[in-house]
Amino acid sequence: MSYKDIVVYLDASDLNEARLETAIELAEQHAARLIGVDISTKAALEGERRERARSIQGAFEERLAQTRLEAECRSAGPSASTAQELFAHCADLIVSSQPHIDSAHLAAAAVPKDVLLDAGVPMLVLPTEWEAGRTIGRSILVAWNFSRESTRALHDAMPMLTRAERVTLFVFGSGLDSHNPDVLDVATHLKRHGVEATIDGWRGAGQMDAVDAMFASLEREEADLIVAGAYGKSPLWEYLFGGTSEQLLNNVSMPLVMSH
Repeated sequence: MSYKDIVVYLDASDLNEARLETAIELAEQHAARLIGVDISTKAALEGERRERARSIQGAFEERLAQTRLEAECRSAGPSASTAQELFAHCADLIVSSQPHIDSAHLAAAAVPKDVLLDAGVPMLVLPTEWEAGRTIGRSILVAWNFSRESTRALHDAMPMLTRAERVTLFVFGSGLDSHNPDVLDVATHLKRHGVEATIDGWRGAGQMDAVDAMFASLEREEADLIVAGAYGKSPLWEYLFGGTSEQLLNNVSMPLVMSH
């Protein structure tokens, strides 16, 4: 099992190089075609970053010429706002970044959140401080709560999970019991794919909330990637009342694969 088509979003920000290098690494691992999509806005093309924005395609093609990957570069256009206009539907994985307050205006506002919600394609969201060459996918934590979204995320991330050295199934559920038959079914399903998962989770007790418990598990397992379902409740509900998806997207400290 592998990814065949990977889309990486390109812009004139300082986040672009590390994002592209990570996408190249993933494409090489999976022998995938890499599609670079220029998502520059009108502000990028007319502002102080205009020369960098106008050279995105050339820089992409020059870098990819140093690899053996099948690749192409497309331009979404400065007004692109939908998953279709951002070439999101015909991909197995999309690589993007968490928006940085200083450069968010350089890239389409629909990335990452709106595309994640509308494309039906898993998205790898890199933190703003991400550096090229850092390890990704060696130790993976899967956030699991028996929802449609977490089920989708688990299966969408299977090409990464099967390559990982360590996988932790972090179960969100009050009174967690690692011997619960439903939990064991998930672990057994992963095992049938060649993935040996360690079971951990949030037991709903004490002062630590679910996300804090998950990050504690990340540290214990030395995880470098989170896999999670996105927006089991509506985005507006999560924005108003809080939710795991909003917390993860707004406070990314490590790479995050999300599916909706």
